[in-house]
Amino acid sequence: MSSRTFDRETLLDLIVNAIPLAMMAFFVGVFVLYNPFGTDIANQAIQLSIVVITFSALVLLTYFSARAISNAEAELKADPEEFAEPQAAAADPSELTSSDESHGETAATGRDEHVDDESVEAEPTDEEPTDAE
Repeated sequence: MSSRTFDRETLLDLIVNAIPLAMMAFFVGVFVLYNPFGTDIANQAIQLSIVVITFSALVLLTYFSARAISNAEAELKADPEEFAEPQAAAADPSELTSSDESHGETAATGRDEHVDDESVEAEPTDEEPTDAE
């Protein structure tokens, strides 16, 4: 097993958060080095706290998302049959239950025996408009 916490696929899934994190880090740097809104300590504390709190929340969200993705991938690798899709049709016709047969499905085709899509043709009625009218 790898000593890395997150594999390459997980990191690729989470790379979408790198751009917002870089933008917020840029603005923290700008607000610290060049104060565009004056020298008032309260205003500077508010603007920095908004960006830093949002940055921290996104870092935490990214970390917990990575853990959830890694855990889900590990569960999928551990027991792939649990998450497998069910088969569309039974391989053996005798495996059909009586409830399946009671709905008009045949064991051989799995189709409704009352209606055959290809054999039904629409018959013109008196209510339909014709070209002569």
